[in-house]
Amino acid sequence: MKRIIINLFLIFHLTTIFCWAIPLNTRLVYGVKPMIAPYMIWSGLAQGWNLFAPNPMASNNRMEAQITYGDGQTAIWKFAQPQDYGYFKRYFLERPHKFSLDALVHDKLGYLRPDAARYIARENNTKPNNPPVKVVLTGYESKIAPPNSVQPQPWKSKVLFTYTVQPGDLK
Repeated sequence: MKRIIINLFLIFHLTTIFCWAIPLNTRLVYGVKPMIAPYMIWSGLAQGWNLFAPNPMASNNRMEAQITYGDGQTAIWKFAQPQDYGYFKRYFLERPHKFSLDALVHDKLGYLRPDAARYIARENNTKPNNPPVKVVLTGYESKIAPPNSVQPQPWKSKVLFTYTVQPGDLK
């Protein structure tokens, strides 16, 4: 019985990964993806084809958090950016980078923002008697310029979420 359950799970898992990763625009794929999306996101296996043709990403994105402490001081906490690290460390930082861009930036998964803000507050609760009191998540976007353009595109910012830190959040 155990062997049957394991085999059924493996068949489900491999079929799900195949259906998710296939880049074809067919009715079957569009019909299946909404059903398997919760599993793919939960398991951390969700991937997209947004780097490739015919519709590659049209903008560069990044996120920051501004932390305000009890005494009014502020600090900026930056989400991992692969270009800030060597090749070996980039490999390990891609997951938090992808989380900040794919999950926190999009309103569809906005329910994750309070948890991210609490995590950032805990990580920055390092000053004795001066805890974080507010975390503001800000997204930045810069349109990707056409290939022949020499003019860099400006960064536009948007406050995505403001969180007032509760005393219990810092434990």
